[in-house]
Amino acid sequence: MIETFEGSSGDGDAVWRNSLHDQAGRTSDLYANCVGAYHAFDSLPRLVEGLRLLSINAGLVSARAGDYGRSVRVLTHFATESVVRLHEAVPKMLALKRDTYETAAGVMRAINDIGKLEAAGTLILRNSGPEAAALIRMGAAWRSRVQHLGRAAGHLAATNDQLVAMVKVAREVMLQTELIAANIAIEATSAGPWEAELTAIADTIREKVDELRTMVDEAGRRLRNATETIVGLVAFGHRTQ
Repeated sequence: MIETFEGSSGDGDAVWRNSLHDQAGRTSDLYANCVGAYHAFDSLPRLVEGLRLLSINAGLVSARAGDYGRSVRVLTHFATESVVRLHEAVPKMLALKRDTYETAAGVMRAINDIGKLEAAGTLILRNSGPEAAALIRMGAAWRSRVQHLGRAAGHLAATNDQLVAMVKVAREVMLQTELIAANIAIEATSAGPWEAELTAIADTIREKVDELRTMVDEAGRRLRNATETIVGLVAFGHRTQ
């Protein structure tokens, strides 16, 4: 079997393979995007705890407010449910984070290996010609590594899909909590002597919502960038099968 290459026989500029050239810009940022999606949520445990305490405080104030706080008590119940959803997501994210770190590192190692094989193949081509036995063996090693890359990229796609689902939950909690804060602020205007306390709680909840929005938007951007590259790598890996 004679390996295909770019250039003509005996050409000192001939290139055996340069398969990742078109994706080089994206693959260089793949690991950073995968890891960055999780780093966006580094402060999530602290945020969850803050929301939990705010929910408790809102419940205590509404209880002291008696009839003035009846509606707020209902709202704090929904706020507590939202916090629980976020709290349950934290350990799942940590487990996915470890898996993603390992898999993304494996993908980057495979890309690096493929680059080295292609560079070595080019040297053999230029020095010994396209029919060199070493070049044929290099081709087999190249195909094996490309297939491994495709499988690793497929696994990375699966873990990213799971994080996408969790980001969706975080976005839903963000929107729900934002609505709860707005309603608490509205109820505070008719809460008599408890207005100032309830308004302060609503304002603080809004601040937490803004923090969560920043996390969700950053994670979403990172995931979109990573997904575009991963899809290309999966397709590349399938081409040699």
